[in-house]
Amino acid sequence: MARGLILFKMRILLTALFLALPYGAFAQDRTPDTAPPAIELPAPEPLQIPSPAPDGDTPDVDVPDEDVVPESLAPDYSKLSPSAERTARLDDLFIKLAEKEDAQSGNLVAEEILAIWMESGSASVNLLLRRGAEAEARGQPKRARIFYNHAVDLSPEFAEAWARSARLALTQKDFNRALNESLKTLTLEPRHFYTLWTLGNVLEALGRQDEALETYREANALYPELKAVKDRLAELEIEVEGSVL
Repeated sequence: MARGLILFKMRILLTALFLALPYGAFAQDRTPDTAPPAIELPAPEPLQIPSPAPDGDTPDVDVPDEDVVPESLAPDYSKLSPSAERTARLDDLFIKLAEKEDAQSGNLVAEEILAIWMESGSASVNLLLRRGAEAEARGQPKRARIFYNHAVDLSPEFAEAWARSARLALTQKDFNRALNESLKTLTLEPRHFYTLWTLGNVLEALGRQDEALETYREANALYPELKAVKDRLAELEIEVEGSVL
């Protein structure tokens, strides 16, 4: 029920964005001369998204003893197709994520979700994603852009490639591209909380604080302990709605 409500609200939000923004805002290959003016973001705490692991590897996650589920009680995914198993695993993890009440355990569950999102099914695309993340970490955004462009070209249904590309576009203040690619990501992965953060940043940069606030609330509902979102949400609620005495 909760997941259905979130997806319904996201469809309403995305529909409103498509209807409200001018057609030009969705042009992906805009040149710097036609891009919107550089607008300073509110500068909340940067969001640190873990880099993809090498092919065949998944991030090491140390699960606290209290979170270990006895094998007899663990979900059985053995009879599901790969696609159905992926969906079932994500559904179970998102239930856990929403229930975590401390940052450490919440972050561990988020890492498991991210490990699933980062698996494209293609060794070549996985390599491109990893190379793009490495280039960003070295302060080489133009090089990262080449890798992400190749990744989305090779696997246009791979949400994580769009998510990384959107975040890169945001850091380069290409707000039109960041908006377009964030919406593409959320079409493929409606619960992508990192992309909801990116989308909220874009909306703030475009002066759409009310919609940014709603977007941060969606991200917070999915991942309550995501610090960057939680902190900015609290600040923006005061800015938009005023302090409550």
